[in-house]
Amino acid sequence: MKRALPRLQQRPVRILGLMSGTSLDGLDIVSVVWDNDKMESFQVEAFDTFEYSDVLQNKILEAINGDAEKICDINFILGNKWVNMVVEFLENHKLQADSVNCIGSHGQTVWHVSGQSTLQLGEPAVLASKTGIPVVSNFREHDIAVGGTGAPLIPFLDWLLYRDLPGHTIALNIGGIANVTCITEGIEQGAVTGWDTGPGNMVVNTLMRQFTDGQKLYDRDGVWAQKGKVNKDLLEDLLQEEFIVQPPPKSTGRELYSDAYIKQLFWDDGEPSQEEKCDLIATASEWTVASIAQNIEQFWQSPDHINHVIVGGGGAHNPYIMERLGSYFPSAEIGSSNEYSLSENAKESVGFAVFARAYLKGVPGNMPGVTGAERSLVLGKLTL
Repeated sequence: MKRALPRLQQRPVRILGLMSGTSLDGLDIVSVVWDNDKMESFQVEAFDTFEYSDVLQNKILEAINGDAEKICDINFILGNKWVNMVVEFLENHKLQADSVNCIGSHGQTVWHVSGQSTLQLGEPAVLASKTGIPVVSNFREHDIAVGGTGAPLIPFLDWLLYRDLPGHTIALNIGGIANVTCITEGIEQGAVTGWDTGPGNMVVNTLMRQFTDGQKLYDRDGVWAQKGKVNKDLLEDLLQEEFIVQPPPKSTGRELYSDAYIKQLFWDDGEPSQEEKCDLIATASEWTVASIAQNIEQFWQSPDHINHVIVGGGGAHNPYIMERLGSYFPSAEIGSSNEYSLSENAKESVGFAVFARAYLKGVPGNMPGVTGAERSLVLGKLTL
């Protein structure tokens, strides 16, 4: 530990943030640098996404749906894969490993039961020992241990970045799951609210894989959705789905929106026609946007009163999603987080670099107003 302390305290502070999301499409790596002690005063130095092979994606899915042996196996497979990706990232950007204070790794969620338990894989001991860089990981467990839902955590970053914007702001992340952070100008950390609203890209991605026999992993540019017609009766039923109407704090993931559950929601046995497939993709996409708006109206305030909707995650690249957000939030300025100086692709990986920084500074990172935790506390575990 004594040998590691100078590394953790060196200046400027450089932390690598690693994020592997519920979409299972790859690992995001970012290098974030601080020249002073202000948490929000950072610069994104470099960012890359390393795509997963179909074989690795299938192994993760097998672990999610599998037994203890598969879960144990993928924990070390991911750890070793990520070592190679980190080394490549450092080489790509001409960075030395000994210039990095630590890695903040979210891990790959394989199961999350809101307020009860959570499991993220990608063994930090493998990362730390093979890169020579200390790793801060396992951010969700501490929040759950004090009565929180364990997710979402990114509202801490949203608050740091957007608390000075005028009026009412929604920081919206549309990854596999959609989640919101609700911020009023000048709000204190303890008063911020946020929660998972329901499906983000996960349902559409699952349908696309099933409809194309795995040839298409997502609806690129919202093309299928734009060709289809929303099934209003189905959408009305979907908006009454149990998680959607559940009041916050709440969080969810693939443990709810499994392939089997999605098929059960959207079609019975038999193969839909191409026209029906486009209609279902349009309906699933609309469900994402409508459930976000419904949650805001039910649990915060009227969508008409929102001044800014700042979108991060893969959903920010979907023109259909972005256009439909405009119809639900007619008074808001809607844009990607890139327009507010933070890449929509890098946002979550930046978030976990920030959490690692908070750990090193002893700054509480969870937000009781978001997760329902009994108190604020420092998140994460250090592996040397």
